[in-house]
Amino acid sequence: MTKINVNQIQEEAKGQVKEEQVWLLTYADMMTLLFAFFVLLYSMSSPDPVKASQMQEGMAKELGMGEDASVQEMQSQSEINESLKDIVEELGIENNAKVTRDPRGVALEVDGDICFGSGSTLLSEELKSILELSKNNILNNKQDYRLVVVEGHTDSDPIPKQLRDYYPTNWELSSARASKVVNYLIDIGVNSGKLQAAGYADRWPSDMTWSQVRSGQVTDQIIFEYNNTVDKKKKNRRIKIIFTNN
Repeated sequence: MTKINVNQIQEEAKGQVKEEQVWLLTYADMMTLLFAFFVLLYSMSSPDPVKASQMQEGMAKELGMGEDASVQEMQSQSEINESLKDIVEELGIENNAKVTRDPRGVALEVDGDICFGSGSTLLSEELKSILELSKNNILNNKQDYRLVVVEGHTDSDPIPKQLRDYYPTNWELSSARASKVVNYLIDIGVNSGKLQAAGYADRWPSDMTWSQVRSGQVTDQIIFEYNNTVDKKKKNRRIKIIFTNN
């Protein structure tokens, strides 16, 4: 009579299972590396907000989520873009203002001729009209909690000696101008909780993109080249209002 060694059979069975599942380890390693690779690619990219919204909407429909907040987000960004263009056209400031986009959202940029006097933080009447129309046409929706960022930018001219007690450098001047705009928006009824002020001094020339600035491509030589004429300085001395995606 043959004696069956149960323990031996069990060990052999376990070994066979382990050998058959070895490929899973290689597969898991490969999937982890692919995931890390695509995360790295995304982190290095500058996604277009409109395309991102379209992709989000498409994924929502495919997953059966219906026309929810993702669709409304897309419509809202498109409406903001058109409303800003209407404001520029209504006020006849096409030569001094432009509607732009960056990864954060839709933006209105208004140059120095209709913002502030040289070295001043006093809002011009033209800028007040822009802010009031923006409030009435865009910022009145109390259900829209997305952040609105107001950026102050300057040219490369140093602060006049008589103003240095108030604004030692262009950093303080650009921040003060952005804060003035934010305070005015609050005064006319915009929710302060969705407003943010930021000053960039002369470190973000008008024609440089968000990704160029964030990647450290702004050098002293670049600053000089972007401020070597009166017209270039006028474009850099500006207010930028970003209606963000979130």
